[in-house]
Amino acid sequence: MKTLSLLTLVAASAVANDNPFGYSTDTGITKKGEFELQQSITMRSGLDQGGGFDGGYRGYDFTTQFEFGLSDVEHLDLQVSETYLRSSGFRGFRFDGFDVEYKHLLSTDENDRWGAAWVAALGYSQMDAATGELRRETSCAIRLLIQKSFGSRRQWYYLTNLSAGLAHADTTTGEIEWSQGLAYRADDHWAYGFEAVADGAWTRFRRFDNSSLRLGPSIAYKSGEFSVSLTTLWQVSGAPATDGARNLSDTCRSETRLLLSFGF
Repeated sequence: MKTLSLLTLVAASAVANDNPFGYSTDTGITKKGEFELQQSITMRSGLDQGGGFDGGYRGYDFTTQFEFGLSDVEHLDLQVSETYLRSSGFRGFRFDGFDVEYKHLLSTDENDRWGAAWVAALGYSQMDAATGELRRETSCAIRLLIQKSFGSRRQWYYLTNLSAGLAHADTTTGEIEWSQGLAYRADDHWAYGFEAVADGAWTRFRRFDNSSLRLGPSIAYKSGEFSVSLTTLWQVSGAPATDGARNLSDTCRSETRLLLSFGF
């Protein structure tokens, strides 16, 4: 029985990276001897940097992620990021920083079971992504990932992430993020979904800083070891509110993310 369970776990992991979302991470594992390269481009638009809302504000985040397996149930991610900003205060490219993430699979999304995994992450950033201002920030986070496929041919796909972390620059900030996505797999290649991301931050765990809720659609295509997804999120609410119910001082009005993945 132990051998059968291990074979089932390995087989499920081989197809578990079919993720139609741009912001939520699935429970799939890159197994030992395998590699995956991901490139994401995120465009952020519309932000109030203290001088009033700037509709022409644009931030382009470029993140390259290299994933390699450590075993059949764990892998390591190395990420490098840079940003191009176009705003009233800064225009140009800047190297942002890097992240290292360890993922461990707890259970696979199979039959009546839910898929689950946890991630531990460490990061370093040298710039404020909103303003381009140089500063040093270190961060750590732990995330719980849960997913479930259901329906007569497992065509419906639900994914949720819960993350808690710390970021330290001049002060220490506690951060919580909760994302959810529901997608429909139309066939072996195409998937269409909807994703929601809620986040909040507290300075030194005592003073509320800011929060936001973003919603939007996603579309994904997969063929063999190649996949691509496109997700757009709009901020629908936030605090402290600066524009109706939205917080446009800390979170952009909208974001669009293109994510490309190659397995080898």
